[in-house]
Parts: sequence; C-alpha cells; structure tokens
Amino acid sequence: MAQHYLLSSKSKNINLKDILRLTEEDAFHLLKTHRWGNPNNVRDVCCPHCGIRHEAYSLPSRKRHFYITTNTAFAFHKVDLVDILAVILMMVNSSKGISAIDVSRHLNLNYKTAFVLCGKVREALFKTRDLSSLSGEIHEDGAWINFTLRKPNYRKNNYKQSQHEKERKFPKFRPTKRWINFTLRPTNFRKNNHKQRQKADEKGRKYPKFRTTKRCLFAITQRAANDSNISGANRTIVAMDYTENADTVFALNQRFVKAGSDIMCDENPAYKSLDFHYTRWSVNHQEAYSAKGVNNNLAESFNARMRDLMRGTHHKTDNKYALHYANQAAFFSDNRRKSNGELFEDVLKRCLWVLPLKEWVGYWQGNHREGELLGMKAFAPNEISSQYFKRLEEQAAYDEILMAA
Repeated sequence: MAQHYLLSSKSKNINLKDILRLTEEDAFHLLKTHRWGNPNNVRDVCCPHCGIRHEAYSLPSRKRHFYITTNTAFAFHKVDLVDILAVILMMVNSSKGISAIDVSRHLNLNYKTAFVLCGKVREALFKTRDLSSLSGEIHEDGAWINFTLRKPNYRKNNYKQSQHEKERKFPKFRPTKRWINFTLRPTNFRKNNHKQRQKADEKGRKYPKFRTTKRCLFAITQRAANDSNISGANRTIVAMDYTENADTVFALNQRFVKAGSDIMCDENPAYKSLDFHYTRWSVNHQEAYSAKGVNNNLAESFNARMRDLMRGTHHKTDNKYALHYANQAAFFSDNRRKSNGELFEDVLKRCLWVLPLKEWVGYWQGNHREGELLGMKAFAPNEISSQYFKRLEEQAAYDEILMAA
C-alpha cells in the first residue's frame, strides 16, 4: 500500500525549530526576499509609497520612511518578526486549524495579540482567493453554522435525587442529616424548557428554536480531472447567506461555474433553477448517500471538516468573520499536496503583497468589520486584493529580467 503524502518526508521541509532559531536580522532578510525578491542584494527594494525599485539605505540616526512590513498585512505590528513567521508556520502545519489561545501559549504572546495575528493571516488568504471559473464535475452543498441553542440541563444532578434499590426509589438524604432541613432541594428538571420549543405548526409539529445568528455556508467544490498529483477536490469556493435559497445558488453558479458543467447536489429545491444552464444530478439523502454514482460527497466532506474546525478548534466564530475561517479550511484543503515549506512561502507572500487590513487595526479598541459577508457581497471588489494580483505580474516580470541577466 502506498504511503500517504502527509506521512512522507516530501510533505515537510521546514519546521518550527528553524523559524525560532532565526535572529531578527535573518527574519528581516527572509521577509525582504519574499516581498521584493533578489535575495543576493538586501538593499534592492521597491518603495511601498511610490512603487519605484531602487537601492535603499538605512541610517540609524534618521527616521525610517518605510519598513519591511509597511503597506502589508502586518503593518503597525508591535511583535518580533520571528513571532510573525512562527504564527504563519503554525497555521500551515495545523491540518484542522489552530486556536489563538494555543498560539499564545506556544509563543508566550498575549491572547489578543495572537488573535489579531491569526485574523490578519485569514484576512490575507480571503482577499487573495482564486476566483477563476470552475468546470467539469462540481459538487455543491449547504451547511448550517452557529445555529443550535445550548441544551437546557434538564436533569443536572438528577442522579443525586434518587437511589435505586431493586424496584423502589427512596429520596436521598444529605450526609449532614440531623432530622431538620435534611432533604435535598428538588431538581428543576424543566427549567427554561419552554424556550427551546417553538409553537406547533399547522401539522402539529414542533421544531427546536434556532439562534438569530444561524447562517448557511455554501461549498462549491471542483473534482480534479487529469491530475496525477491529486484526487478528489482541487478547488473550493465558499459563500454564506441566511438560507440555502435559489437566488444565491443561481448567482454563485452563474459567476463561478462554466455553463454545461455537471452539478452534483442533493434534492434541495434551491438547485432546480440550474437545470437550464447546467446538467444537474441530484441524490436523495433520505435514501442513500450515493445512488448510481451520483453524490455530492466532496462538498459534504468539506462541510464536515469545516464543522470540526469551528466546533472542535475555535468553538465559536463570529458571523462577520465566519467566511474567513471557511476560506482558510478551503485553502489548505485545496493545497494539501503541497509541502509545508511551499505553503509557508505562499501564505507569507500573500500577507506581504496585500495592503494593510483596516478591520484589524485597533480591533480590541472596537474597530470591527461593519457587516457580514452575505451572498455576493463576499466577492465585491473591495473584498479582493487587486494589489496582490498586480504584484504577481510584477514579480514574474522581474524574475525574468534577473534570469536573463
């Protein structure tokens, strides 16, 4: 049996010890190489204000006009450069994400500092998404997030209230029983139970109440075709809305899925509007997960991993930033066949090639994102970093010049 890629030595070519052994000067040189290229000349930089590439110099007695993190996701930072690199590597190495409290413990950082650093990395990944069209076999599904109410503790300490002896039950007494005030206080079995149930509908059915923060997360995944390096999904686009409605489903497919593609979904009526432009295949999940080869397992498996990340790792995600967590899971899932060194360099470049993230400057002083990224708002021009894609083209052209020289 072939060895799994993540167990092989090819999947890991950088480790946390290498990062933590770096000095601040080494970290500066690493950031400079990934931001402006040309590792052989540390003075060959590009001014972040005017965009002109020149030979820069530094005088300790003079005030700096710009620094290595100016006009990047880590602008206005107050932590060491080594800590920034370590946070990125820890997020890359964690297959199901890492919480800010774990980062703060590993690096001896304040929790608020670790939370903002992780948030900046997620925001940079979100603004540099690959939003090119999908084609071929597309799996789609929706999943509810942030919806269940906390269960009422109906029978908390109920075992203390009665003891079973054969078929009879006797009230339990306190060990300090002195024949005065000796019985235990009766348990409030159904406290607040009425809050957990809505009024019955016309058919007499009662459903559990949901939180007002309940949202639906859409996953659109593309199956890899003619690719020997990867099997399963190789591209995932995520979106969020209040419900799994036909308008949002149609708008997402019109923008990101090429006409004529095969859409694999369940029998939710929201997908029926796709029949005209696409070939829709649906499976009834009440009968089977897969019927005659028709299934949407790629989207279902992504949703399962997403629930593990939200519930098991982070425990709670604000709806304003829930899509960032989902996009993080999608990014690392799509790039699972890359080594952690390649992923580290990719994420680092994305963080260095985006403009400062205003939503994370003064976060703990109340400067939060104004609204949720619902529907097609998540793909508005202000949520996509044009600076990053411009830098990709500039860096490719500059590398060609260096190769020719």
